[in-house]
Amino acid sequence: MIDLTDRVALVTGASGGIGESTAKVLAENGADVVVTDVVDGIEETASTIEETGSKAIASEMDVTDEDEVEAVVEATLDELGRLDILGNVAGIFPTHTLEEMTKNDWEQVIDINLTGTYNCTQAVLPAMREQNYGRIVNVSSASGGHIGWSNDLAHYAASKGGVIGFTRSAALDVAQHGITMNAIVPGLIDTGAPQSVAEEEELEAGVQMTAFGRMGEPEEIANAVTFLAAEEASYITGAKLVVDGGYTLV
Repeated sequence: MIDLTDRVALVTGASGGIGESTAKVLAENGADVVVTDVVDGIEETASTIEETGSKAIASEMDVTDEDEVEAVVEATLDELGRLDILGNVAGIFPTHTLEEMTKNDWEQVIDINLTGTYNCTQAVLPAMREQNYGRIVNVSSASGGHIGWSNDLAHYAASKGGVIGFTRSAALDVAQHGITMNAIVPGLIDTGAPQSVAEEEELEAGVQMTAFGRMGEPEEIANAVTFLAAEEASYITGAKLVVDGGYTLV
C-alpha cells in the first residue's frame, strides 16, 4: 500500500479533471496537498481533501507567472514546512487548424502547458535539493508523440511533446539531489475536455482506437501519478508511463 504520510504535495490544475483527482488520491494516501489553479473549484477540492484527514491549502496560482508560482511555493514551505511532490497537471486543450492558428493561440498553449511545467519545477527545486528528496510528475499526452483522433492540435502536440523532452533531460540534472522526474502519458480521458472540442463522431472514432473501447477516468491517471510519487517508484526517473488504454498501440 502506498503511504505518503508526512509528505507535502503541490498540484497544479487541481480545480477539476486530472488535477483534482490527483490531489484527492495523493491525500487519500496520506499526503498534505496544496491545491492550485486559476479557475473556480480549488476551494471545493481542498474541502474534500480535508475530509480525508489530510491538510489542504487552496491557492490561486497562474503557472505562467513566475512570481506567483514562487510565492505559492514559499507560502507552502512556511505553512507546511516542506515540499516533497510536484504534480504538473495544469494545461489547456484548444483545437485550431494550422491555417487558422494565430501566434497568440500558439504562445498561450506553449506558455501554460510547457513553460508552466518549467516554472513550477524551477520553483520547487531549491527546497527539494535542500531535502535531498523530491518527486516531480509531469502530465504529458498521447498527442505529444502519436497522431490520433484529431489533426487540429499542432500547438497542443508540440507542448506535450516538449514535456516529454523536458522530463527526460531534466531528470538527469536533478537525480544527484535525490529527485526523480517522470511523465504520465494519458490517452483519451473523460474530463469533459475531449467532448468540448470534438464532434461526437470524431470522439467515438478515437474511443474505438483504444484497446478497451472506452475513455479513461481521471482517477486512473491520478493513481499513476501517485505511484510515481511514492517510495515504490524510487528507482524510476526520466520515464514516461503511458496510461492510455492501448490507444497508442496501433
